[in-house]
Amino acid sequence: MAVTDSAATSRRQSLGRWLRVIVSAVLLAVLVTKIHPEDLLPERRHFSTLAFLIAGLVITGLGIVLSAWRWQRVLEVFDVRVPLRTLTKHYFAGQFVGNVLPSTIGGDVVRGLYLGDGRRPALALNSVVFDRVSGLAILMALGAVALLAFPQYHLPWALSAACIAGGLTLVVGWWTCPRLVRLLPPGNRLRRQVEHDLAPFWRDRRLLVWTSVLSLVFHLSQVGVQWLLARAAGTSLPFSYCLVMHPILSLMMALPLSIGGFGVREGGYLYFLTTIDVDDSIAVTMGLLWWLMTALSGIVGAAVFLASGAALPRLRAQPAGQRVRGAA
Repeated sequence: MAVTDSAATSRRQSLGRWLRVIVSAVLLAVLVTKIHPEDLLPERRHFSTLAFLIAGLVITGLGIVLSAWRWQRVLEVFDVRVPLRTLTKHYFAGQFVGNVLPSTIGGDVVRGLYLGDGRRPALALNSVVFDRVSGLAILMALGAVALLAFPQYHLPWALSAACIAGGLTLVVGWWTCPRLVRLLPPGNRLRRQVEHDLAPFWRDRRLLVWTSVLSLVFHLSQVGVQWLLARAAGTSLPFSYCLVMHPILSLMMALPLSIGGFGVREGGYLYFLTTIDVDDSIAVTMGLLWWLMTALSGIVGAAVFLASGAALPRLRAQPAGQRVRGAA
């Protein structure tokens, strides 16, 4: 019976991978019909384009360091002291893995496993869950506030209403989660995880405020990267529109709908930028430039991964005898 269940699970996973490949291929094929390859390069001085790209790459790298610092503060709740350098290394390695998986969540799991190293995987993954979901709540709140503050862009009311309602609901739900889970049965897995495994995070109000502030600074920096990418692609976007666009695009990229986000990312740019009469080719160029930013940070992550011995994270601790032999 177990073998049959395992085979069925393997078939579902294989089917899911092929579906994501098909989604990426179809979306990219549709985009190719709308643009001409010669239009993808911006008509501007190469030096200026390169300067904007370098600035975006620097901000992206600093954002990863900032995220590692936020993660460090989260771990301190459990009196776990990890050097910022180590957490930054795990973040870059997760960035590398996330570039080849269907969504950005895979990279989060990997960095959690690296931190746990087979000894405290539950604690490591719980810290990653808190770090990721709290960041997502602030991202959605930022998008909701931007939509309310800048209604002049006239996005479809259904999209605006869904983003505003979703963002506000996620923030309120996140801050009141320990009370909301009491509505679930006592043996519910989610309730048990929130009330026991994640409880220390919600008891520390200063931590909640501090991680929220750091998340806001991080997301604003990524909005700045979008503004820089637009300049590199040969156009100028209002910063306010980048505030509206970036949260929704990031949420789309987090969904496991395609391989590496190809098609979804470019399609999202095409929708948002053509809405304000930006040329199709510039929209797709911005999508490719965003991929370039993540790919370059992924290359740094690959270098970190190889420099660390190219060792995959362990689910279980290595036996003491093997650790001694390995050290010898």
